[in-house]
Amino acid sequence: MKKRIIASILALAALFTTSALTSCGSEEIIDEDGFIIIRSCFTTGMTGAVNNFAIQKGLYEAEGIRFDNVQSSGNATSLSMLSRGEIDVADGDPSTYIPGIYNGVPAKLVGNMWRYSGCYWLIANNDIKTIADLKGKNIGTAGTTGGMRLSVLKMLESAGLDEDDVTLIANGSYQAAYATITSGEVDATIIHNPYASLAEAEGIGHVLGRAWDYIPDYYTGTIVASDDFIKNHPDELQKFITAYYKVHELVKNEYFDEFITWASKEMNTTEEVMRDAVESEIDVWLDYPVVPIDRVETTLDILLDYGWLEDEIDDLDNIINNTFAENAAKELGMTDPYAK
Repeated sequence: MKKRIIASILALAALFTTSALTSCGSEEIIDEDGFIIIRSCFTTGMTGAVNNFAIQKGLYEAEGIRFDNVQSSGNATSLSMLSRGEIDVADGDPSTYIPGIYNGVPAKLVGNMWRYSGCYWLIANNDIKTIADLKGKNIGTAGTTGGMRLSVLKMLESAGLDEDDVTLIANGSYQAAYATITSGEVDATIIHNPYASLAEAEGIGHVLGRAWDYIPDYYTGTIVASDDFIKNHPDELQKFITAYYKVHELVKNEYFDEFITWASKEMNTTEEVMRDAVESEIDVWLDYPVVPIDRVETTLDILLDYGWLEDEIDDLDNIINNTFAENAAKELGMTDPYAK
């Protein structure tokens, strides 16, 4: 199968690889206490909330793992660090990682994030009642490309609208995006929770729709590992991949209330708002490890349809390594929630 690549990301990845193909993966990754030390770059906000709670709670330490973590400032930063051999694992947007890896970043997709079906919400001010009412309005899309902007386009399409019918504004994510709707800079925006729940709680606006109901097969959350880590520390990588899903299931089933309290403080909301935010998307808290090839293919097809891709991928086997995820699924007794 052949797919194409976003030109701007290709250029960025090329810059990383030409300046930094000097991986210096550490030979010793066990500390004096016997813990595996993994150099990581994990996402923030709701996207990274469960993982960061699990780290702070000590759930990974119970599995013999500690992290030397750099807080993510974006997937482009993670790509650069992977290229320079500065981190072993990262998480985030496949639409960034796949082009980067294809263009030479020495890494592979090795698993799914705890949710990978696009937990984005389209919210609007209270004067707008339906998606059709967005005609002629200003809409925040987070960035100029990527899954959040694509979700806006797909939701508009459901009401017979396209980007020529509205004004699309790259307004950032999380608090930055929320500020644009509270200030009136945009009439609606795509956003992560807890800000959709917060908008309703504060009376700022309301939800027009969940993105994954409109674009259900779009693949939005992945875990990547450096080629160096895969080659030289497969046992340690396997332990991390298995632990990732184990601790996320523990949070969901045994530490849920504590997680809600922690997350509400982290994101400066009430526990009521945070609980509503998490429970409103519990249906896509899947914790299934194996990267879905069909979803990756569908995602790239959609990007091609929108003209966001310019070059071709010949073989996804050079981008995805499902061995560790398949082992984790078997060990933990997990089955594909989307299997037909």
